[in-house]
Amino acid sequence: MKTRAAAIGAAVAIAIAACGDNSQEGSSASATSTGTETESGTASSDAQTSQGPNASITATDPSSGMSASATGTDATEGTAASSDSSATELSATAATMTMTDPTITDPETSTTGDPTIDPSTETDDPSTTDATTDGDTDATTGDNTTGAPDTDTDTDTDTGGLDGLWLITVHDLTTPSSVWRIDIETGEGLQLCELDVNHNYNTSTFSRDNILYAANATTKDLEIIDPCTCARTVVGPTGVNALPGITADQLFGLYGLETTQDIFVDIDTDNGMATPIGALGINWGTGGLTWSDALNDTYAINGSDDRLYVIDHITGMANQLIQTNYNFGSVGIEYHSATEQLFACSNDGDLLEVDIDTGSVTSIGPMGLAGGIKCDNLAAPWAGIACVDNP
Repeated sequence: MKTRAAAIGAAVAIAIAACGDNSQEGSSASATSTGTETESGTASSDAQTSQGPNASITATDPSSGMSASATGTDATEGTAASSDSSATELSATAATMTMTDPTITDPETSTTGDPTIDPSTETDDPSTTDATTDGDTDATTGDNTTGAPDTDTDTDTDTGGLDGLWLITVHDLTTPSSVWRIDIETGEGLQLCELDVNHNYNTSTFSRDNILYAANATTKDLEIIDPCTCARTVVGPTGVNALPGITADQLFGLYGLETTQDIFVDIDTDNGMATPIGALGINWGTGGLTWSDALNDTYAINGSDDRLYVIDHITGMANQLIQTNYNFGSVGIEYHSATEQLFACSNDGDLLEVDIDTGSVTSIGPMGLAGGIKCDNLAAPWAGIACVDNP
């Protein structure tokens, strides 16, 4: 009986040693952050799961047919978030050892007669998933047990195309009025859609949440226009007579250039109402207005004197920056945040670039607007829009 008890005791001791102390396994996470194109960038991390080994040992006394078994189970499961955007699934190999006195056999490692057995050997699942940051979304599902494969589904959401490298103009010389995309590299125009009215729109802009606003000079209303369908939503009356320039502000509202009273205004995007900020200090004719993050203020062109101004958004005062070498009639002006270029357009229908240091105005190319070439408004997106990037 002592011999049998000793054999059983040895089996239990070996099982305890095989299980080990897994109390130190835990979980850790590392976070990856990304900073917005018009085409928005993203980074993701796949999770990897590690399960501790299960080991069982059976001891058999050949002289009596009695047997004893001991099983060690790792009850601690740890998870770790990988910071290199790839996940390796680790599956613990269940080590089963059958002990027949006096020989120990490990079928996983074929270790014989070795009193020290390490059942913690792990085998890596060779399938890994890399979550890319180019707009693809990888959905990974899997069972972290030995022999269970992962399935990987890839959904590609890349838009390609111009990715926000364009301008919008609401063109009122067609019947009905229409929305055009202007390529900022070539100046080439492409009609996207037609409105349900033939109204005069002499200014447009994208707010920071990428909503296209336009001032309807026929009805004196602020409107939202969908550049994909040309559907109009009337926000409300502006309460002013002439509003040839509107632009996004530094938050989510709009500023405006009112040229009947020669004042700078704040425009409520909830109801369209314009509230005076201050007097421009000069007589303003035709004009356009645009916000620049680089300047942290607004640029404007006065068609009466062909000068480029900076308008203080706190006081409303217009300060002359430089004289341009171009004879403006109608005026459209827009600063594109993605390229940090100041664009303009006028009676000849060309897309123009304005050098803010020298005042030199150069033509990028004709826009080819239908129904008449005059242009008096430009709007630059803060991010790409799929239906405009790839119409």
